[in-house]
Amino acid sequence: MQRNYAGKIDLLRLTKEIVQFFEAKKFEEITALQTENGYQIMAGDSRAYKIRGGLRVDVREDTEGFSISLQLSKETERFNYPMTLATMFGGGYFFLRNLKSDESWRKIEREFWRQTDNMITRAKEPFKTAQEQNLKGLEFRS
Repeated sequence: MQRNYAGKIDLLRLTKEIVQFFEAKKFEEITALQTENGYQIMAGDSRAYKIRGGLRVDVREDTEGFSISLQLSKETERFNYPMTLATMFGGGYFFLRNLKSDESWRKIEREFWRQTDNMITRAKEPFKTAQEQNLKGLEFRS
């Protein structure tokens, strides 16, 4: 899912806020990389959330403002048998594990977007104060 926002923001500060969010949720292998248009954050599995695969967040700056996208990169399925055969030989376990993974993904996605507004607000604060300080040093002549 991707959301677009108007206005300028300190992307590095927002990226740090997102990394702190994943750290608080006990995700492992959190990596933040600078890209051409912004930052990319990747997080491995969490001890609290059993999601099969990793999460990827892209924070990008564009002409109108910035965008945030959250994606799940699922593991490839290794158990590709017909459902009846799979259920007979313990495939129900794998099916249940996939359902729990999907449920955890939806939960972390809801929590992430709920916290995004707070993260954006905190990331805008240093950006606004730096702009205000630059404006205070300017003299206007008529």
